[in-house]
Amino acid sequence: MNSASTAKEMLQRHYSIADPLVIPTQRIKSEWKEDNKFGFLCGILEHGEQQHREELVRLSSGGGFAEHEDVFIDQMFDHYIRPYLKSYSGSSCHTPVGSRPGSAGSSGSEPTHKQMKKALEARDGVCLFCWDNLECEASHIVARKNVPFPQDEQSLLQRAGLQSKHQVQNGLYLCIKCHSQFDKLKRYVDVVDDRLVLKIVNQTNDANHDSWRRAAKAIIALRGVYQKDNRQVVDADGEMRLWFMDNKADIQPNRAAVQFHKTACLIWRMAGGADPEDEYCSDCDSDTGVDYLQKERLQRLWDSARTLRSNQHAE
Repeated sequence: MNSASTAKEMLQRHYSIADPLVIPTQRIKSEWKEDNKFGFLCGILEHGEQQHREELVRLSSGGGFAEHEDVFIDQMFDHYIRPYLKSYSGSSCHTPVGSRPGSAGSSGSEPTHKQMKKALEARDGVCLFCWDNLECEASHIVARKNVPFPQDEQSLLQRAGLQSKHQVQNGLYLCIKCHSQFDKLKRYVDVVDDRLVLKIVNQTNDANHDSWRRAAKAIIALRGVYQKDNRQVVDADGEMRLWFMDNKADIQPNRAAVQFHKTACLIWRMAGGADPEDEYCSDCDSDTGVDYLQKERLQRLWDSARTLRSNQHAE
């Protein structure tokens, strides 16, 4: 038995999980129970980076796992989920401009959101997922939302080999509905045989689950309605390929970035992660700065489930 399997068994005993194959009930993170924590940590073991898998194996095999459990979960959430899930703040979604040390936004040296949208429209033409051409937006892959990351925003971009959050390689041109699903970690872009393809998250372990099959059929139907330019609605192997008006390699979506987003989707699925209890706020054509110090104060509240619950009850 390998170390990951051993760690999973230890976690199953720790959380008293009867059936490890059952996807947890969807709950927002502040209300996670044992099944959510178990699913999330199993997601790290299955999809996480090697150093995090090794750390979890070490923690779970030691006698002090309970002591480090919450801190480790928060750290992994901040690394894998927070940068790709929509904002938990319920406020503006814009990434701060000129409000952090070293930010290039205030000097105008990096592309603006409007420039990014124009470049994406020229590259993609229509929604990359469903091919609708109405109400399309510039969707960011990395650092899309106005969340005060524990790690600096620039380091998130550098992980993917990006220089700016608004460069075309960090974007997808999506209609409002597909953008919302992408931000909620319910759709992602995968690489299959060197093609970029659309994947829809199956939030169950049933490959024939009705809701998942309906979602896939709906996208295929929309593609059929909007099909043009000899595009294949579905490739011969059943994959829904992304088609671009401009196929130049140097402006295509960054593959490391889409891989990070994919990992977030797969881990969030195993955790039974639910949508935050706030209204969806899509990216818009503005680079308005925000009060980053205020965001850091909010961060301290968000990271404490006890404080968050107390505030909710007080209201």
